[in-house]
Amino acid sequence: ILLFAIFSIVIKHNHNSKKMREEIEKKVEEEEIMKIVIETQKKEEELKKEKQEEENATGIIYLTFDDGPTSDSTPRILDILKDRNIKATFFVLHYDENHEQFIKREQEEGHTIALHGYSHTYSEVYPSADTCLENFRKIKDQVYQTTGIESKIIRFPGGSSNSVSKKYCEGVMTELVTRVVNEGYRYFDWNVDSDDAGHAKTSQDIYNNVTYGIKPGRSNVVLMHDFAGNHKTIDALNDIITWGLEQGYVFRRITEETPMVTHGVNN
Repeated sequence: ILLFAIFSIVIKHNHNSKKMREEIEKKVEEEEIMKIVIETQKKEEELKKEKQEEENATGIIYLTFDDGPTSDSTPRILDILKDRNIKATFFVLHYDENHEQFIKREQEEGHTIALHGYSHTYSEVYPSADTCLENFRKIKDQVYQTTGIESKIIRFPGGSSNSVSKKYCEGVMTELVTRVVNEGYRYFDWNVDSDDAGHAKTSQDIYNNVTYGIKPGRSNVVLMHDFAGNHKTIDALNDIITWGLEQGYVFRRITEETPMVTHGVNN
């Protein structure tokens, strides 16, 4: 009788424990679902607010930075963007473990991490369409290993309108602009050039080039760089943001939903 009583208690205890576990699991599941619903609603409200802002704005400005990350330029640019609550897009190149922190910071602070290539050396990128695509896949894999994000936004080294690729493969850009889209990428060139990798020598040059190039009623994709020592762009950035806001523009990061801004192909 005693053994039977003990056995009954054990069975009842196990039954109650199982029931309790099921109730806890159900409650956790309900809480997770509610959390997802709340996050979805919040995201929808933010998107609705952004759309309303864009409809009322003079135009949209997409600040983009190529050729990073670097230990001097990238964090200074991020500091300015954070201080002004502006989101931007970084088209990144291959980086070592000492520079992973900047990629992670870009992610944490809400910027878009886009792909510029594992290499920017034209002779390595453009011997064929396959070598260029592999160049994007390698940097895509590296960004994924760092962030868990599978980036599909790209910018060709030299832009899609480059003619330097003709030196390595005739017609390669014509093939690539179709193939990258077919493989699920979205490629972006620019329609505002700061010329910070060209003839611009001072922060005033950068400011003038950008503010002159930005036009109302359109998506303005601004080409800038966060390569090492690019002090002129860093020094102009805050004033460019101030000018844009005063003129009624909104600043956005590029996403997969952003309409592509592209050049005509020259090869």
